[in-house]
Amino acid sequence: MRKGLLALLAVLLILGAGTAFAAEKTTYTLRLATVVNPPHPWHEAANYLQQELEKRTDGAVKVRIFGGSQLGSDQSTFEEMRMGTIDFVMGGATTLVNFVPEFGIFNLPYFYSGIDQFKAVMDPNGPVVQKYKELFAEKNFGIRLMTLGGGGSRVFSNNIKAVVEPDQLKGMKMRVPNNPEDAKTWSTAGALVVAMPWGEIYSALQTGVVSAFESTLSGYYGSKFYEVAKYMSNTQHIIMVSHFLMSEAAVKKLPAEYMKIVEEISDEIAAIFTEKGDEFDKQIMKELQEKYGVTVSEVNKEAFMAVFQPLHEELAAAGKNEELLKLLRDTRDALAK
Repeated sequence: MRKGLLALLAVLLILGAGTAFAAEKTTYTLRLATVVNPPHPWHEAANYLQQELEKRTDGAVKVRIFGGSQLGSDQSTFEEMRMGTIDFVMGGATTLVNFVPEFGIFNLPYFYSGIDQFKAVMDPNGPVVQKYKELFAEKNFGIRLMTLGGGGSRVFSNNIKAVVEPDQLKGMKMRVPNNPEDAKTWSTAGALVVAMPWGEIYSALQTGVVSAFESTLSGYYGSKFYEVAKYMSNTQHIIMVSHFLMSEAAVKKLPAEYMKIVEEISDEIAAIFTEKGDEFDKQIMKELQEKYGVTVSEVNKEAFMAVFQPLHEELAAAGKNEELLKLLRDTRDALAK
């Protein structure tokens, strides 16, 4: 009898210890915001973060993804991150120029010879990305820049006519992100620019507030702009720079070993941004034409370059980004040798 009681007590102690251990395991659920809908490189990267973070932490860190501007615009989610109510954001770097003027330098049209040159310059461990991480730390936003990457080439779209020459933009009411670089670039071509958040473009095209805009192919497709703007000009004027941000509140919340995992995944996300952007560019164009009847025009790229490339110095000076322009050029040119 006594031996039986002792055995039972031993089992209960073991079970109790196991229960206590399970109770001590803390789990974290983090919120990630993005303004776009899938298919898009930001959603691919967000899904990858969600899956890998949960797997590599044995389920301790989970990520909830909110797409389609559910949690607000790029500007409002940035403010929410500063307050710690949003943990991660994936978006376009140049939509945050009002907070980070240094991002404006990424809006230089026709700066790279192609995607390979862009990938080399935007190496997550290279001098450009490291410089921007330092800038974020200096600004003390309460937000950490985890990485930068690509996101696809940007094209011009409208609901009036096929555009192949830059002078055909004259008088068009065009949506641009809320930054001075985009406004200057497109007004130089004669467009009447209107700054507005991404989430308002569709209704603005429907109501005639604007008739044109520029975006990546993924952004155009995911937001179903083919329903309200069936003329696309394959300008490929900019390779978009995407950012992955994390609130410092979330950094402090996670144990050090989990933060190390987030940092490891960040370098992988940089590659996803760029590779998926390039991949979607190739896949989506054909479907837009064949399935949705979008008229795609190959533009006189030399004419567009003649209008836009001379603006590089002026755009950099307007944002006081001359030193960053030099860094980009030096890095680009060094890799070309």
